[in-house]
Amino acid sequence: MSLNLDQTLSWSNAHAAAKPEAAAELAMLNDLQGNILKGHGRDYTSNLFIAFDPQKKDAARRFAGSVADDVNAALDQLLKAQAYRKSGVGGGTFVAFMLSSTGYDALGRQDARPADPAFQEGMKTRQLNDPPVNAWEPHFAGEIHAMILIGHDDKATRDAERDKMVARINSTGGAVKLLNPAFGEDGNALRNAAGNGIEHFGYVDGRSQPLALQEDVDGEKNGKGGISDWDPSIHLRQLLVPCPGGKHDVSFGSYFVFRKLEQNVRGFKTREEQLSRQLEETYGLAANSVDVGASVVGRFENGMPVTMSPVEGTIPAEGPSNNFNFADDAAGRKCPFAGHIRKSNPRTDTADSKTHLMARRGIPYGTRTDDPNDDRLDNKPTGNVGLLFMAFQSDLAKQFEFTQTKWVNNANFRNSGKPGAPGALIDPATGAALDPPNPATGIDPVIGQPAGQSGQRWPVEYGKRLSDGRGEEDFSGFVIMRGGEYFFAPSITFLKSMR
Repeated sequence: MSLNLDQTLSWSNAHAAAKPEAAAELAMLNDLQGNILKGHGRDYTSNLFIAFDPQKKDAARRFAGSVADDVNAALDQLLKAQAYRKSGVGGGTFVAFMLSSTGYDALGRQDARPADPAFQEGMKTRQLNDPPVNAWEPHFAGEIHAMILIGHDDKATRDAERDKMVARINSTGGAVKLLNPAFGEDGNALRNAAGNGIEHFGYVDGRSQPLALQEDVDGEKNGKGGISDWDPSIHLRQLLVPCPGGKHDVSFGSYFVFRKLEQNVRGFKTREEQLSRQLEETYGLAANSVDVGASVVGRFENGMPVTMSPVEGTIPAEGPSNNFNFADDAAGRKCPFAGHIRKSNPRTDTADSKTHLMARRGIPYGTRTDDPNDDRLDNKPTGNVGLLFMAFQSDLAKQFEFTQTKWVNNANFRNSGKPGAPGALIDPATGAALDPPNPATGIDPVIGQPAGQSGQRWPVEYGKRLSDGRGEEDFSGFVIMRGGEYFFAPSITFLKSMR
């Protein structure tokens, strides 16, 4: 059997055996872990990080093989999601199992380790401008061999399923050790009044995803605003990698990035107010005429892109759209070049931008007693909340690392400076450089590292004028990376082979 990776996949056609290639597609979907091609959708998750004792390889392998019976296959996940849409009956507990490069070593299965150099070296060794490893949370600073993801729609059930898995870990006689017994990586979805998922700063999150399933592309095209300005479809090749230890020709897995990102919500919201007032005073603007938070994120709190606002300060009432690009905002006067969504996904600004995108599967962590959208400062947390960033891809260097180093952390992407400068933006009508006050655009104000780099410029007259840097306009430092690792989600047949 062979599988065409240079296309999107219609899983429903595969399930209906509508085409000759359906047999290969079904075999792949039954051996591929869920959550890769489509998010599992549970509101409550737990990430358990574990280490194996290399002196007890047989027992550690048996444990990994036993978890294979709990892991959800992609087809199973998709069928349960379809049933939920029709009946309202939830899909139950979701489980996934990931291995790090050192995890393959500890299990004595170097023969089955995927070949990606970044994966084999591990996140700690890569040049990502991250905080030093000795500043990471302790369980991330040492070797992590594997991660188990558990999800459920009910918090109490998530907790119970997590605790049962911990008991299994503790029953291995030391062959498997839990590294994070405090469960600081339990995910708890946040939602706004409209029911959309938000992150702790209060903005709709996760709306812009690359889509590898044709059903999702069709849903975007026909029911969620269209794909005329931005087609989110990607080929399977952007997510899937042959699994060296799989038992079929169509055994695939995917590289997985995990990063714990702590958010200082009060600091972020305070800086929003400070910078708004500063811009209004410096440029003689009316009070409350500058929405710095929307410029920083690139979307209003309700998820609508700032480029779709008819005038500054007017928030379209429609839900969060994904059918947009920045073609009519070449100078960054609506969505600045430093805006988070433009830094992390420049869309048609960059010809090959889609090839660098990942399938993001993040979820907020921590608990809140306040309303994230209540416009208060005094009740906002300064820590112990944030985002568990998770993403699947087929090439760590080309996708996650490129996005983080070439876009997010790069104060010169995109460069709006002198004619002829790398990345300079040129007015096609006149040949003149657009808005050249500073050749730098600054780092991503949300997840860019390190903090404090200059160059960010913010709209002070929507669509007409940017700030010119007269004052201190830096917006950064409110998200701190606390640790993480690179993993691989192997095929289910590989996991079962270790029993």
